[in-house]
Amino acid sequence: MAHGDVISGKVGDSGEMAPDDSIRQKVPRPKLSDWLELRLQWKGFIQKNLDEPMPPGVAWWQTLGNLLMTLLMLQFITGAALALFYCPSPDHAYASVKAITDEVPFGVYVRGIHHWGATLIVIAMMLHLLRVFFWGSYRKPREITWLSGVLIFNLMLGFSFTGYLLPWDQKAYWATVVGTRIASTVPWFGDTIMRLIRGGDNVGALTLTRFFTIHVMVLPAALIAISGLHLYQVRAHHTAGPVVPRKGKSVPFWPVQLFRDAVVVLVAFAILLALALLAKPELSGVADPSKADFTPRPEWYFLGLFELLKLIPPKLEVVGTCVVPGLLTAGMFLLPWLDRSPSRHPAKRQWVIDVGLLIVFGIGILTLKGILAD
Repeated sequence: MAHGDVISGKVGDSGEMAPDDSIRQKVPRPKLSDWLELRLQWKGFIQKNLDEPMPPGVAWWQTLGNLLMTLLMLQFITGAALALFYCPSPDHAYASVKAITDEVPFGVYVRGIHHWGATLIVIAMMLHLLRVFFWGSYRKPREITWLSGVLIFNLMLGFSFTGYLLPWDQKAYWATVVGTRIASTVPWFGDTIMRLIRGGDNVGALTLTRFFTIHVMVLPAALIAISGLHLYQVRAHHTAGPVVPRKGKSVPFWPVQLFRDAVVVLVAFAILLALALLAKPELSGVADPSKADFTPRPEWYFLGLFELLKLIPPKLEVVGTCVVPGLLTAGMFLLPWLDRSPSRHPAKRQWVIDVGLLIVFGIGILTLKGILAD
């Protein structure tokens, strides 16, 4: 250092430090992205996922997971928008839904996106589960990934069932009466379970309040927690490749697989938007408990059970309401341990594939029968 020069300035005539403007101007201001990167390390996280190697043979079937995540986010957004105008009481529920449909700007389209989004989620979830099943991707070490996926599937059915009542129209009311009555067929504790669900002996104000609370608070909290576990497991064990290992070099997730994901999401969103614009969700007359002659019909993904109950004699109703659904659910949860085959190849898991095809075929036939029924 010479002649009184210092790092941050120079000594003036009065002996005080004077800032060096030239040095001060050369110091760059910190960017918001750098501030966030220092604390969140988000750039490294994104880059790691973009560079994740994909097993050879991974293609369009592996886009269903990201499609489901996108549709779920859209359901949260549209559901929150609808809740701003909805009143969960028998005196105002129907009127508030009608106001959303007829008066709120773009309300009918937001309701349509939410309504049809639930249908697309069930379809995508079924295809995703079937892909994992036929590829044997539930096997070691992905058992927890499969279990969390089955839980998410059941939660989505719970969303559909609880959300069905919220418009409080005739269709919703009587479908809920029938749906909650199924709980009464549970041996020994059935009536208690039904009253707990309904909040009393009949579907009424407490039923609507409980369904709304479960739909907007309990189920979303459970879905976020289990989805977090599911995504962590997917990241920990990565994407399972085809059942027959393909020759070739692994390629990173970006850009090929991400491009496929983007195409599928955009196509699904276009379909969803078209349905919301052209096939607006119906709203029948306000719920009237005195009109017991109304014939309820559930959504299409519950029609299989609905038609099964028609085929079973009343004395054996518990078989259709408890035994069959219980066995199917238990089988899904226990599948990784029931399948003891040494390979993921379908030809070496013959009995598992045969049983799975029989179940899918049976549900499909019953569902189609329900759709075609008057």
